[in-house]
Amino acid sequence: MLSELIAKEQGAFANWLPVFIGTGIGLYFSLPFEPSLLLSLIIFLILLSAIAALFYIFPTPDRNNGKGATYLLTRYILIAASLVSLGGVAATYRTDRIAAPIVERQFGPSYFEGRVVQIEPSSPGQRYLLDNLSGKAFKWLSTPHTIRLKSNLLQEDIHIGMRVRVLAVIQPPARPSIPGGFNYARHAYYQQIGAVGYILGKAEILEERSVKESPHLLEYLSMMIAETRNSIVRDVGKYIEGDQRDLVVTFLTGQKGGLSKETKEEIRNAGLAHLLAISGLHMGLMAGIVFFVIRFVLALFPSLALNYPIKKIAAVAAIVFCFFYLLLINHPLSAQRAFIMIAVSLGAVVFDRKALSIRTVSVAALFLLLIYPEVLISASFQMSFSAVLALVAFFEWYSYKNVEQHFVGKMLNGIKLTCYCSLVASIATAPFVLYHFHSLPLYGILANLVAVPFTAFILMPLVLICYVSFPFGFEGWAIQLLGHAFEFLLWISRAISQIPYGEWRLSAFPVLALVIVTLGGIWLCLFKTRLRWFGIIPVVFFVIFINMFSSDPDILVDPKGQFIGIAINDTLYLNNTRRSRFVARIWKQDLALKSVKSWEELPRTYLKCDEEACRIRLKGVKISFVKNGTAFLEECNQGQLLVVPGLKIPRWCRENGADHSSLSLDKWGLRKGGVHSISIMQGTPKIQTVNGFTGDRPWSRRE
Repeated sequence: MLSELIAKEQGAFANWLPVFIGTGIGLYFSLPFEPSLLLSLIIFLILLSAIAALFYIFPTPDRNNGKGATYLLTRYILIAASLVSLGGVAATYRTDRIAAPIVERQFGPSYFEGRVVQIEPSSPGQRYLLDNLSGKAFKWLSTPHTIRLKSNLLQEDIHIGMRVRVLAVIQPPARPSIPGGFNYARHAYYQQIGAVGYILGKAEILEERSVKESPHLLEYLSMMIAETRNSIVRDVGKYIEGDQRDLVVTFLTGQKGGLSKETKEEIRNAGLAHLLAISGLHMGLMAGIVFFVIRFVLALFPSLALNYPIKKIAAVAAIVFCFFYLLLINHPLSAQRAFIMIAVSLGAVVFDRKALSIRTVSVAALFLLLIYPEVLISASFQMSFSAVLALVAFFEWYSYKNVEQHFVGKMLNGIKLTCYCSLVASIATAPFVLYHFHSLPLYGILANLVAVPFTAFILMPLVLICYVSFPFGFEGWAIQLLGHAFEFLLWISRAISQIPYGEWRLSAFPVLALVIVTLGGIWLCLFKTRLRWFGIIPVVFFVIFINMFSSDPDILVDPKGQFIGIAINDTLYLNNTRRSRFVARIWKQDLALKSVKSWEELPRTYLKCDEEACRIRLKGVKISFVKNGTAFLEECNQGQLLVVPGLKIPRWCRENGADHSSLSLDKWGLRKGGVHSISIMQGTPKIQTVNGFTGDRPWSRRE
């Protein structure tokens, strides 16, 4: 049985290469400490040596007997282990290679000078990325490689390459706002952003340096493309305004920061958020349009069509155009994946090979994981590859089905395929949407039935026309027409998002559950024999787990003790609602709650406060939030959990409450652990901290 299984499945073993490498990368990011690059490399070399010994020292037995099957299985296990080790080496090397200083603490307002290397629209105003930094602050702080600053003002006179002076407040990139939440500090680390902040007033131009003055070729090309992107944003703003302008900018440059929160929310609730992320859909449509247009034009000339391979010429032209499109939209991860797949697929057309297969997906994943290992833990990579892998696997299965040949049958089959595509992609990405965004649109298939064909036949051709029009200076009509087209897309989003019960909310769940369902989905897609159906087991386990066994935090406390949130019946009650808009939004989203209210609105059966402390009884547990030291005498002996945000708990208090000393949180404990979450299960509080999840890693250190 083992020999037969290996014989049938070994042809697809290459498709598992990125899975094993990704496993090693995932193990690297799950570690609470930074592993040694030398040790990782030694382990990898030892495994390679074992594989070489197996191949060249021991003879290969006959596959049809038990020894042959065992030999092959051993060989595959060693190869898989070496690939896992290679993933760890790649991630460790990447982290070490791009290491850059991070500021140790908040500083400012103070004056900073730097060169503008990137400008992004933001609602409202703009965001600037500065390098070549200087300022008095860096006498006391480490000088970052780059900093990202937000300005509420729109200054169109600032261009890429200029040196500016700003009055700003900077701070280290934010750590997660909840244990296990999105780690922006890690995201910024891999972009070499050592500080973030905001600008007070206008940015002052010091030097109007041209992009052409950049000394290095790659730096010059990068800044020239960034300036081209910035000029497109300015040109679009001349002709249209509001949401239409922001959507046009998103499709032309890939910058979606200008979209208002309300518009993003409507598009997300309608299940059309994938349209805002320039990915496989947009890149594939762009390649298809360019390919067929060039091939059609060349076919109009018989001398060219009969003497030259116009199909291959069109394929090469589409690859080149998509490469420049990728650069113009600032090469997001999903677009990089799409470009690699398009390059491989159209390259297959040039060399007369099969254009699309799971092997193409594997090549794209392998390339990205080895060059940029950190992409594995990004929502963009996970959702992009899960959708395309599921779609390719589905179409490989569906291609064996009989398809109607008459006209009406083809039309109905096209509609049916559109529904299937939307359904397959939605199911494949659902676990990742729930994990990262905690909200799943339920009517997305309805919106996509209209929005995807509309994007394919109207929006993307207009985007291509806009690109062609820019060099000739008559882009105005194309931009205005594209803006009107987006009005229809916004109307669809609003109509679908207003349908009742159109959203499934789910609070944060452990990453282990996501790993299990991911392996189940990969198992279903990559195996060819009946063995593939065992992949349903992890998927079923995931569905049962998130509905029955996941535990939501009941209380959240920030490191400084300024904000304390209590989650009761789909509502987050905060002790300070005036100064906590950002914290409230993040906590509300991560806990999948519907509203945010003040502690004053809590029923008195839950919360009682006086000048010394606030006391709450939640799920049978008594919790005390101490305001000043006079409350210790009473609270130390009564509360099962003692939270003291601004004070240190006295030693005598800990000794008197020795039974619950591990469940006492004071000023220093909160700051050391970061945001604390408290979950009450079966009458026992369970405490988790942000630092307990992040560990001692380069992006979490403050030197």
